[in-house]
Amino acid sequence: MKSGYFPGCSLHSTAKNYESSTQAVCKNLDVQLEEIPDWNCCGSTPAHQTDHLLALALPARNLALAERAGMKEVLAPCAACFNHLRTAELECAGNRETQRRVEGVLGMTYGNSVHVMNILEFLVERVGIDKISAKVKRPLKGLRIAPYYGCMLTRPAKIARFDHPVNPLSMDHLLEALGADVVAWGAKTECCGAAHVLTRPDVVIELSGRIIYEAKDSGADAVATACPMCMSNLDLRQNAMTKATGKEAKVPVLYLTELLGLALGISRAELGMRKHVVSTAPVLEKIS
Repeated sequence: MKSGYFPGCSLHSTAKNYESSTQAVCKNLDVQLEEIPDWNCCGSTPAHQTDHLLALALPARNLALAERAGMKEVLAPCAACFNHLRTAELECAGNRETQRRVEGVLGMTYGNSVHVMNILEFLVERVGIDKISAKVKRPLKGLRIAPYYGCMLTRPAKIARFDHPVNPLSMDHLLEALGADVVAWGAKTECCGAAHVLTRPDVVIELSGRIIYEAKDSGADAVATACPMCMSNLDLRQNAMTKATGKEAKVPVLYLTELLGLALGISRAELGMRKHVVSTAPVLEKIS
């Protein structure tokens, strides 16, 4: 199987372990990822706060480049990148005038032939849970995991068009197929605070703290995520959460692809599992 691939800025910088684990997992599952040539930033938070046309043109350029390279689908592991690229895909497809204006800004034509998928959608619907389950070499038995979807994998529903926006289950089912015990908890789609970390870190510490403490209270050994921003807020800020509340946080947070890679028997070194602030040793000990 072959797929276009949009790593985005985070996977080439602060989320290198997400990049490493995504590449390693796809290779193991016989998926060949082809990176979009000359890709650019999806626009992240600043673009849509500045100008709507800019916020469409930036991700649309990547889709046009993918189309030019003959790609029919593109995997965007970063939840925010997925959301921005899918928005551009749908808005251009749904409004000829919008498409014309975007093409005018880019100086490129775009024929709306590229479909964007997030990592969960790709693994569950394109690769398939049965195929993944059949390749598991080291089941995550006895590991209690809280699946964290965050804001942008399944919402807004008219953009994501995948799973339930409030009570999604695709990650639950995938983790169960890996042998993990999935905990029932109430924060799976709560916001971590996202980019407010730049202007209101206190808000991020409060919101992310609610998620971490909910996971801890539910008995989870770890939290699974598929978003670089969520990883940063949930993993990096646990000391600040402890200081703010007086309650120890200390819950390992791992990318879904890291957990999948471990279950597939891929080495920690190949998965790039050296960038976590909160130690993942308790998780590794349980499945070793």
